[in-house]
Amino acid sequence: MSQLPVIVGFGGISPAGRSSFHHGYRRLILDHLDGTQRSETLTSLATLMQRASYSEGTFITPDGQRLTQQDLTQTLESELLSNTLIRRIHPDWFDVNAVMLNKAATLRAGDAPITFRVRNRHLPQNPPSNWTIRPLPGGESEVIVAGSCDVIFPDYREAAVQSAGMLPTGFDPGSLYQSRNHPRGLQMSVYAASDAIMSVGIDFLEIAAKLSPDQIAVFASNSIGQLDDNGFGGLTKFPALGKRTSSKQMPLGYAQMPADFINAYLLGNVGLTGGALGACATFLYNLRSGVEEIRSGRRKLVMVGGSDAPVTPEIIEGFRAMGALAEDKYLQALDNLAELQDADYRRACRPFGNNCGFTIGESSQYLVLMSDDLAIESGAQIFGAVADVFVHADGHKKSISAPGIGNYMTLGKAASLVRNLLGETSLRQHSYVQAHGTSTPQNRVTESHVINETAK
Repeated sequence: MSQLPVIVGFGGISPAGRSSFHHGYRRLILDHLDGTQRSETLTSLATLMQRASYSEGTFITPDGQRLTQQDLTQTLESELLSNTLIRRIHPDWFDVNAVMLNKAATLRAGDAPITFRVRNRHLPQNPPSNWTIRPLPGGESEVIVAGSCDVIFPDYREAAVQSAGMLPTGFDPGSLYQSRNHPRGLQMSVYAASDAIMSVGIDFLEIAAKLSPDQIAVFASNSIGQLDDNGFGGLTKFPALGKRTSSKQMPLGYAQMPADFINAYLLGNVGLTGGALGACATFLYNLRSGVEEIRSGRRKLVMVGGSDAPVTPEIIEGFRAMGALAEDKYLQALDNLAELQDADYRRACRPFGNNCGFTIGESSQYLVLMSDDLAIESGAQIFGAVADVFVHADGHKKSISAPGIGNYMTLGKAASLVRNLLGETSLRQHSYVQAHGTSTPQNRVTESHVINETAK
């Protein structure tokens, strides 16, 4: 008999904060919370962002003040809100006013040859043929260039895109464990998966003791690999910058590494593992793998998730070059502004609205799935069920990024499943669609059409 995959734990970290126990969701709807829930949400953010710690019944700020919860939230509320969700990129990520963009140039001699001095260890291994090198005392050499000399000048520019969805300012996942040389996406993955595991409320070892190793699986990955300096980003650019490639950048850059980290550092899993890549649908691809394994009866306990940390100058520039991101100049033009203020950066992402591109963000999210019989036997809290996951290719089309028939088939099958399980009324009046990419002028139209046609 087919098993029903149920959600017994969820966790993660996003620009809204910690996901477990709905903390991140509450940040999104903060203005609609009652006083108690609002205070709990702000307190969670304050401790997450290292603006306070809890000891002996009071909260202690970094400067040593002891505050009650009420005083803490009143004192820090404005700061906490302004340093979460979408906002102008904070210097902790990179300096938007000084993004590296080096300039290649050719130097030509005037009346005399180009002459310069350099330390011997900085000389190229293969000097150009028009160089004459004369050793000098003190480990230096004089170089005389006959003709021209190609150089690269260090240079900087202002970032064209200065808004992003960043994790709460002050939160550092790498400070919570021995994370030396770990790319940020993997640091986030360790935190997020830990958050999900702990949210179950039952010790993992207690659950695992009821199962054979082959009944446990992990499916996790990210969409583009680890592209910061500790991963593929450093691997590809360090030689051009005169820096050494490390032994960690290559292996830690792989996109399936989140699953490997969870298996090795958190669960000690020796069962099935894997990671699918599907751009923005990567999490759903992994979810589909987990759901299929539980429905088939092969697995009883599965962790699925994804982790991406793309708030880097290089990735942002790549998406900007595609014309996909909301550039500052276009936001100014939309709102007829001479310059953008902090409040304007927070409004950069405009789903189904007057928009000019999407806003990139970082996040790591995980679910703990059980077969329904294991959940009942373990006494786990059930938050929901995943009856199926649908994924379809788009068939023939002229542009990979353009929408295709697969979108209609995927949503249509999902809607049909909801109707068959819960009825027509539930589908039409109590369902929810998480639309994708609707803050771009193209996708706000195509996604609307897919949803509208399915609703008909």
